[in-house]
Amino acid sequence: MFDYSLTVPEWHKGCIEEMAILEETKEALKYSCSNSLDNIKTAIYDRTGHNIDLENALWKLNTELSITVKNLMNSHNVNFSMTICIREKSKFMVVNMRVGDNWFITGYDEINGSFYNWEVIHTYKLAADMAIDMLNNPSSYNDTDY
Repeated sequence: MFDYSLTVPEWHKGCIEEMAILEETKEALKYSCSNSLDNIKTAIYDRTGHNIDLENALWKLNTELSITVKNLMNSHNVNFSMTICIREKSKFMVVNMRVGDNWFITGYDEINGSFYNWEVIHTYKLAADMAIDMLNNPSSYNDTDY
């Protein structure tokens, strides 16, 4: 049924869980798939011990979603999937959403034992960079700039 499947899909608390090898990277990842965002939140909690507010998640159009993940989600006819990855000792979580023919992504990095949304991290980084620039170049800014 699924060319890159490593295991038989299992039901676990409302999600289908299946190992898959991403075609692009050959990385083996465990995916939890469901049509219910609440079930995905439960899967996240089961795998991380953290509650993530996906109702207010910041979603971005994902034009580069792995064909393997698309095939996995399509084969089970689900609209949501999630996985957790560890690279270079850093843990992050990816949640995918299908809406019609469009695919969306939201993600979270683990920092000091808590998960933070990628868009929030990006916003904080921009603010920190701006503050550092203002401290290093005070003559470049005046009271009307902010």
